[in-house]
Amino acid sequence: MTATERRFRYCPRSLAVLMAASCMIFAPAFAQNLPKTGGKVPGPVAGGFDQVHELPPGGPAPRTPDGHPDLSGRWYPNGAGRMLQVAYPVDPVVFRQFDAKATPEEPPSFKADLPAKYTRPNPYGICDQAGTPSTTLEQISQHAPMELIQTSGRLAILYEYPLDVRMIYTNGRVHPKDPDPTFNGDSAVHWEGDTLVVDVIAIDERLRVITGAGGTGWFPSAQEHVVERFSRPSKNFLIYQVTIEDPMVLAKPWKSAPRRWSLAQSPNDEWGEVFCTLNEEPAEYRRIKEHEARTKGK
Repeated sequence: MTATERRFRYCPRSLAVLMAASCMIFAPAFAQNLPKTGGKVPGPVAGGFDQVHELPPGGPAPRTPDGHPDLSGRWYPNGAGRMLQVAYPVDPVVFRQFDAKATPEEPPSFKADLPAKYTRPNPYGICDQAGTPSTTLEQISQHAPMELIQTSGRLAILYEYPLDVRMIYTNGRVHPKDPDPTFNGDSAVHWEGDTLVVDVIAIDERLRVITGAGGTGWFPSAQEHVVERFSRPSKNFLIYQVTIEDPMVLAKPWKSAPRRWSLAQSPNDEWGEVFCTLNEEPAEYRRIKEHEARTKGK
């Protein structure tokens, strides 16, 4: 396939529900609390999705030469160790990242008389921006995997959607006195037992915070402070939990539930590229193709 013919994943938001089975980008945001009666259809199911179950722990987590848990792996935001979509007839329990009854997740509490600039909605057709901690948190509804590569002195995190890469140094690096704001922020880490704690500051104020639960989102101030916790209690599971502090926006720190990710089980599970484009409307896509056809060969 030539470069000019290379395809990208295109899924207009207005058609997200209808296309949930074929487009992994815009799955409905209610995946965390699926109906208890879901997951069952009559007759045989193509792909064997009716046979998908939660993974067992899989034994102890592997460890690096320095004795810490090895967080490396390709991880899915569900309990099955594979890509799942809401449209698949899968037991709803397998979808969830946490049990809302056992580990409830409170909604964010905003300060009184908060300026509208912090809670303004994104215009229609704007792609999700990659960044910390939204890229990890929003997978509760987007369902895309992340891949962790842990080596001596660093942890690389690769996200399929939104396409993003984080490089977290674990070699004792501390925050600089005046870091430049970036979408992923400036990270400094330490270990608390078997938990890797990532302290993040200097996150760009243009990055909308997306918790992924119920569509809640807001824009941070320059004082936003994020603390992430990564742990691997067993071979097949990774736990991610984050606390967000922002004295300009939040009345109190917001803390997520411990969200569970499962290790990819298929040896043929390979990395994929998923791009979000701003040409969300079908009419705009047609105009682009028509323009390409008119200018081809010039």
